[in-house]
Amino acid sequence: MTDSPSTTNYFQGTGYALWTPTGGAQRDLGNIVECEQTPSQDKLEHKKTRGGAKRTDFTQYNNQAMQIRIVLDEITAENLGLLLMSDVVENTDGSKTIRLMSKSVITGALEFIGDNDVGQKVHGVYPSVSFGPTGSFSPISGDDFGQIEITGDLLAVTYTDGITDFGQMTLTPQA
Repeated sequence: MTDSPSTTNYFQGTGYALWTPTGGAQRDLGNIVECEQTPSQDKLEHKKTRGGAKRTDFTQYNNQAMQIRIVLDEITAENLGLLLMSDVVENTDGSKTIRLMSKSVITGALEFIGDNDVGQKVHGVYPSVSFGPTGSFSPISGDDFGQIEITGDLLAVTYTDGITDFGQMTLTPQA
C-alpha cells in the first residue's frame, strides 16, 4: 500500500457479489450497478453543567448498525426473491414461480470480491446478512435496462476470540 499522497490510491471500483442463503448454495448475484455500505450509530453526549455553560465532556456511540444496498440489473427469479421476500419454485417446464412475500426473513452470508483495474481491490466478507423489502420492481422499463434494489442489514457476529463485528473488509494494493 502506498502512503498518501499518491495517484495509485485513486479508486474506480468494480466487482461482484456471492450470496449464500442460510441452508442453501452459494450463487453469484450477477451484474451490480451500485453497491453501498452505510454504517450508523447513535451518539450519546454527556454534558458538564458546571462553570456557567454546558459543555460536552464525553461522547459514546451506541446502537451500531450497518446496511448494504445493492442495485442489480440481472432480473432473475432468485434476485427478485430477495426483493420480494419470496420462495422460488422451479416448475416442470423450466420456468420459475415466485411466491410473493412468502418469507418473513431472508438470511445468509454475502461476499463482495473487487476486480477493478484502478486502485486497491476491496474484498468484503459479511457472515450474517438479513434482507428485507426496500425497493420496488417495475416489469416495464423505459430506455434503460430494468433494475432491482435490495438492502440488507449486516448483523453483528461474535467470534470465538470474543470480538464482535459486522464482517471484515480487506484491501489489496493495486498490482
